[in-house]
Amino acid sequence: MMDYRDLAAGAARKSPGAACGENLRSWIREARERKDRAYPRGSSAVLIPFLIRDGAYHVLYEIRAAKLRSQPGEICFPGGRIEAGETPLETAVREATEELCIDRGRIEIVGALDDTIGPGTIPLFTYIALLHDYEGTRSCAEVDAVFTQPLDWILANDPEIYRIDLERKMPEDFPYEYVPGGRDYRWREQFYSVPFYPGLQTELSLFEVPRTQKMPVLWGVTARVTHSLALLLREGTDIQDLQNRQ
Repeated sequence: MMDYRDLAAGAARKSPGAACGENLRSWIREARERKDRAYPRGSSAVLIPFLIRDGAYHVLYEIRAAKLRSQPGEICFPGGRIEAGETPLETAVREATEELCIDRGRIEIVGALDDTIGPGTIPLFTYIALLHDYEGTRSCAEVDAVFTQPLDWILANDPEIYRIDLERKMPEDFPYEYVPGGRDYRWREQFYSVPFYPGLQTELSLFEVPRTQKMPVLWGVTARVTHSLALLLREGTDIQDLQNRQ
């Protein structure tokens, strides 16, 4: 690892110019590479699975098992936390194979969405894939049901978005004396937007949701990712062109 003191000392011995600039570029490049390999604790990755039936695209969702401790009975994409030594893409693929009971060869990665923020401001990495020869298999330990929504429906329907204002709570020893204006400083408002899709067209699904299964609402992070997908594709990007975004 490059030590900044060695870099600075080397630069000081040289005349200003290209050599010093290259040293600094190398230092920044190495720091960026280290950062890209370090994911905050709890970082997650998910897969947006696409199916093609009769020439139409469908997006696959899961309903989490009711007995799970975390978010039981909610709609989600296959995914989970990044394990030590994994890349986000490896996590998304591994979780999809486990939750959908399919082998890696049926997953064709075609692109990625911009990174988003999951619960607790933890990074969430999102990848897009085509599933080949998938017929509704799932791990009963993790998934109560799977269903699809036609991509056309997702593109045509925006979520309801609700704004949650975040309260700013300063510690008692906050150093207002360092802030221009002190306690009267005009802070920017902070908020978090929560999207909901309350009207999913489950009758359009390629896989039937059991009648005993109460259909939950698509909301939160999964709804945010769904909306991001719609916004991307509305820009005129064909799903096959997403290969260039890997």
